[in-house]
Amino acid sequence: MRSVIRTLARPTLSFQPALLLPVALTLIAIGLLCFSPIRTSHAWRVGEDHEPVLVGFYTNEQNETDLFRWSQPRAALFLYGYRGVPALVELRLAAPRQPGVSHEQVTFSSQDGPLGITTVAPYWRRYHFLVPTNPIGETTLRWETQPYVALPDVRELGVVLSSVSQVPLADRPPLSAQTITWSILPLLAWMVGIAWRWPPYWRDCAACLALLPAVGLAWWPVTAEYWLPMLPWPWWPVVPLLVLVMWPVLTGGWYLMWRPVHLWVASRPLVGWSGLAIAFASILVLRAGASVWLFLPLAIVGVGVAWPLFTNQEDVSSWPIGKLLVVITGIALATRLVGLEQMPLALWRDEARHGLLALQIWTEPTFRPIYVPGFADLPALLFYLMAPVVGMLGPNMWSVRLVSAVAGALTPLALYWFAAPLIGRRAAMLGAALLAWASWSLSMSRWAFPATLDHLLVLTAAGLLWRGLDPVRRGWWWYVAGAAALGGLAVYTYHTGRLAPVALIVVVLIRLGRDPTRWRLVWSRLVLAALLGALVIAPLVWYILNDSTGFNQRVGIVSIFQASDLYRHRPLDFLAENIVRYGLMWHVQGEANGRHHLPLVPMVDPVVGLLLLIGVGLAWRARRTSAVVLLALWLLYYLPGLLSFNAPHAMRSLGTLAPACALAGWGLSRLAAGAQWRHWLIPAALAASLAVNLWVYFGQMPHDPRVYGKFDRAETVMAQLVRRAAAPHDAAQTVPVYLPREWALSDTVRFLTAHLPLEQRPRIWRGTLDPDSDALVILPAFANPDEVAAVLSALGPTAVEIVPTPTIPANAEPLVRVFARGAAARAVMRSP
Repeated sequence: MRSVIRTLARPTLSFQPALLLPVALTLIAIGLLCFSPIRTSHAWRVGEDHEPVLVGFYTNEQNETDLFRWSQPRAALFLYGYRGVPALVELRLAAPRQPGVSHEQVTFSSQDGPLGITTVAPYWRRYHFLVPTNPIGETTLRWETQPYVALPDVRELGVVLSSVSQVPLADRPPLSAQTITWSILPLLAWMVGIAWRWPPYWRDCAACLALLPAVGLAWWPVTAEYWLPMLPWPWWPVVPLLVLVMWPVLTGGWYLMWRPVHLWVASRPLVGWSGLAIAFASILVLRAGASVWLFLPLAIVGVGVAWPLFTNQEDVSSWPIGKLLVVITGIALATRLVGLEQMPLALWRDEARHGLLALQIWTEPTFRPIYVPGFADLPALLFYLMAPVVGMLGPNMWSVRLVSAVAGALTPLALYWFAAPLIGRRAAMLGAALLAWASWSLSMSRWAFPATLDHLLVLTAAGLLWRGLDPVRRGWWWYVAGAAALGGLAVYTYHTGRLAPVALIVVVLIRLGRDPTRWRLVWSRLVLAALLGALVIAPLVWYILNDSTGFNQRVGIVSIFQASDLYRHRPLDFLAENIVRYGLMWHVQGEANGRHHLPLVPMVDPVVGLLLLIGVGLAWRARRTSAVVLLALWLLYYLPGLLSFNAPHAMRSLGTLAPACALAGWGLSRLAAGAQWRHWLIPAALAASLAVNLWVYFGQMPHDPRVYGKFDRAETVMAQLVRRAAAPHDAAQTVPVYLPREWALSDTVRFLTAHLPLEQRPRIWRGTLDPDSDALVILPAFANPDEVAAVLSALGPTAVEIVPTPTIPANAEPLVRVFARGAAARAVMRSP
């Protein structure tokens, strides 16, 4: 037995002299971490460079004597570079208040708990705190005050900060888990190179690079501690070290075990189908809230047991692909256009803003935006496409959503166009079908947002580029020019469109591979594509050069590199958390925002979830073929979500859905190939997937308050009542309708009433009325008694409150209170 273990372990430690390098690097790392000084004392004043990490602060301001920054009611100072050594922090603070307002009580705390409550004077004073620092996790000094508003400034203010001083209370950091964590990294990197059989040069380079965290902590402690992620002690580095030591045993044992199991399962299909059933059952119980760490690995193991069922080639039987694509497109259009005004049940302010921009483009020849900062924070392509639709059909809920819905309905065709030469026509058709009715795609398509437009253009451009790079393709310039144009236009859709050039570069790299001959044959086509693409995006580039702040404002707000969290700030910690959340969104827990999908439900149905596991395995097995481009794009379009907050975010990661459906379609095609009796799998799987997705979107989401509560229901009802009063067949069309100011000027009300003459648009309720005219006054349902009394008093003794009022959804809680004076006003509420 001892000789067997020694034989298996020999590859890991075969080059004994080579061990000197990782051992020496590990000793150097230990020395740097244990004997290097911690960060020196640091003092900073507002307006100087090297500002400490402050969260919850407004911008710099200046008075007669000082530069300062107002904090919000909750703010924090993050301390880096102390590695477990306590720090003495001095803050120069003041809390000026208007006469008659008591002095501010401020609660201070650190990551370890409360530090005390202090009264901050209205004039400048210095306050000192002894803050325990965390050797691995975040170190924060937080404070909290009551919100203070000094009119006419409407900001909620806390205290004023003008300077910070930080002094460490020791010369050397204590021995901690961080020392072990980072000092052993060179040895781990070297062992990875041995286990994966890297060339000695690359293995040794990796070990040397793994010394950088220790060097950074020694020489640049603040920067290094900010960028290095928090690693779970003691799981890191104990678990990877044990895995690497046992790697030869694990890989050898896996090979010795897997081959006979594979042959045994192949001769007994019932075992493979049992594994598939276990995997599917595991996915179902995961959706019911079962343990992730038990049932997700069980699902993967079940797919592994069923692997002999999957064929290595496509079924040669002919399918009427053209007719099936017509059916799929018909389903995609029907599921996106039917009841477009009823689901989503109400308009959302972003939809209204996009509609208002489209109307402005339609009516104002001088308004031709490239990018709209602030109001929409989006490129303008969607607004140009919406302009003729909304301009000619009027500002309605269905008209403002029509372009997005059609784009979503055409995306399955684009997916087929792109995936057919990669995985076969049948697999691509199945992937298009799964995308056509996916509840995630329905949610994103049926409201006025440009995310679906982005991926329609990218998939079409990728399919054109793939074919245009075929050396024997005739008329290749049309393909290349079309790919460049559509890829450039994708940049004008949504923030994820910035990845369009990267996605096309990935397609080029995989299409041409490492063959110099291919590159020589098509280099002129690549130059043509680059030039045309540059021409298309040139206006946006010019805009960026003139207003880069506006262009990146929205991306910066949601970026993990500009965190506003008062407890965590290191980007790589957020990135690690996002990786886990996006990995689990397919089978365990999805988006929480009801505007984007049914909250907290996995982003795909159980059928697609199972087939996706199969498809990813097929793509990994075929990673040396062109089919790997699907896997590459699937991973690429995680980036916008991984680098931002609110993970998993269905809109920022929407680009992963089409490749995922293609992989799932590939898995279904390979599973159903071979024996004739398996062909029932395809219609059964498609029918089950269609039923589940339609039930989720049209059955559950319309009645879920977490969904309809995310839309502007009250504003939509108010706008509908204003439109009812202005209807040509209504005898009370001249009755003025009054709304409170914030509701009358809301984007949803302004858009839905934009087609009305000025005299028929909602008027702002100011507390008084013409004593002789009929009138309608609409208040939100939560209006306080004083507001109601004021309305009734202004309307006079003939005023009545109309009940019931329209609700969204029907028979839900009241959204508005309507008060009428006069027969014509009451007739408005009686009209349908």
